[in-house]
Amino acid sequence: MSPTVGVEDRRKHPRVEFESLVRIAANGRRGQQAVGRDISFGGCSFYLEESAELPKHERIEIVLAPPRHFVDTIFDSRCRLRGRILGERKEADARTEPRRYVAVEFDDDLREVVTEMYRHRRVKFSLMLLVALLGIFALKFTTVQYYWYRPVLNVYSLTVTGYILSRFLLALFYRPPKDVGLEPTVSFVIPVKDDGEMIGRTIEHCLEVDYPKEKIELIVVNDGSTDNTLEEIWETQKRFPNLKVIDFEQNRGKRHAMAAAFGIARNEILVCIDSDSLMDKDSVRYIVQGFADPSVGAVCGHAYPLDADSNALTRMQEVRYYIAFEVMKAAEHVFSVVTCCSGCMAAYRRDYVMDVVESWLGQTWINQPATFGDDRSLTNFMLRKYRVLYDSRAIVETAVPQTWMRFFRQQLRWKKSWFRESLIAGTFMWYKHPIIAMSFYLGVVLPLISPLIVLGNLVFGPILSGTLPTYYVMGFGLISLLYCSYYAVRRPNTKWAYGLLFCLVYMAVLAWQTYYAILTSHKNHWGTR
Repeated sequence: MSPTVGVEDRRKHPRVEFESLVRIAANGRRGQQAVGRDISFGGCSFYLEESAELPKHERIEIVLAPPRHFVDTIFDSRCRLRGRILGERKEADARTEPRRYVAVEFDDDLREVVTEMYRHRRVKFSLMLLVALLGIFALKFTTVQYYWYRPVLNVYSLTVTGYILSRFLLALFYRPPKDVGLEPTVSFVIPVKDDGEMIGRTIEHCLEVDYPKEKIELIVVNDGSTDNTLEEIWETQKRFPNLKVIDFEQNRGKRHAMAAAFGIARNEILVCIDSDSLMDKDSVRYIVQGFADPSVGAVCGHAYPLDADSNALTRMQEVRYYIAFEVMKAAEHVFSVVTCCSGCMAAYRRDYVMDVVESWLGQTWINQPATFGDDRSLTNFMLRKYRVLYDSRAIVETAVPQTWMRFFRQQLRWKKSWFRESLIAGTFMWYKHPIIAMSFYLGVVLPLISPLIVLGNLVFGPILSGTLPTYYVMGFGLISLLYCSYYAVRRPNTKWAYGLLFCLVYMAVLAWQTYYAILTSHKNHWGTR
């Protein structure tokens, strides 16, 4: 590429601080490392060791990882750029010795470099997606050809493949609710327990949204926290005096905390936020648009893991969350039947919620109060009479488990609520659109069968027949590749391969955890607190 941005234009670019490692190579010399100082679309500067020699105007090659939100929200890769040294100087502050830093001008605009990287990646991952689809169809053609050799297993194989592919097909028809400029009054509801580290940031993000301030109120409910949560709330209230606080001296549960906030909320739309979630500035403006239709009772936003680059587990959850929202919820949205509004961020029409809040609070399961699955339960109450939508533009970042033990506990709690609420939804889902009704019932039955299929194919089959489960492993691999390549095409970063890890974890642990969740569904403890 040739330079496309003049020097004067480059100076107008916003500069942001960054501290990632920078690798520099000049005139064929072996690369050396430096520490980033700041960066713009047209250049950067970095701190350099005193002994390093980089004369002015020397041509260099730089490898660096720019701040992801500076370039693009999905960017998480290192860029290889060419440029020239503009000059150097020394600077010092009260805490450090004088340090030498060097300024560099890029040959090409950083945005153009990233765009080109994305283009190459999308082509590569699109081919990978095509290979996965062709492989799946070829394998299923073989299944049909030899159907009568294993009719029961082949019925399951064809059904589960059809179910999965139908999710992706329906998601292609997804369109977010039309932006009609609706600006209803909004009440943010944040229930919190023992989340002192995050609650201040969560409140700030809600009160700094791009929305008329006179149309916003925020209610925080401290649900008997035992850490510094309440102190953080009071401290935040000093900066935001209009913040409303409800303090439960003893823990009563998320459902009661939300209901208490609903009771004092005075605005049309209730936007519920988990205490460890950070809302984008324009999310509330998007999430309210669906309520232009009076038949809509709730709208779910899109959640991304916060600090997704922390470790392999969080990267895996990044892929899993994306598929769960952009494929599964998007497919349900096509028929206005989103079956679970995530607690990370969901909006409800207050009038409709107040009609059911007493029944929701009084819900029992096996003669005990229902104390988990609050968001899925409230979604079910909305689904009985109203439409429930998904808006992919309403984005929130949420903290996810960073250890395997907490992750498995979270999944157990989610599976308990999935089982209970699926049984309840099954009593009324039959009168929804036939396609989504059939899809719903398959989505309940197939996970209950899948562990037995895994056991039969990977254990009993090889023992009894003496043959390796080649076709099953190939089918599992191709479906896993489908998930990963779809994510990679839509979000061409380096996390896509961790989708394979999730598929393996699901087959080895999570599928079996469903049975344990059913057997222990009478135990109502939260599980992750």
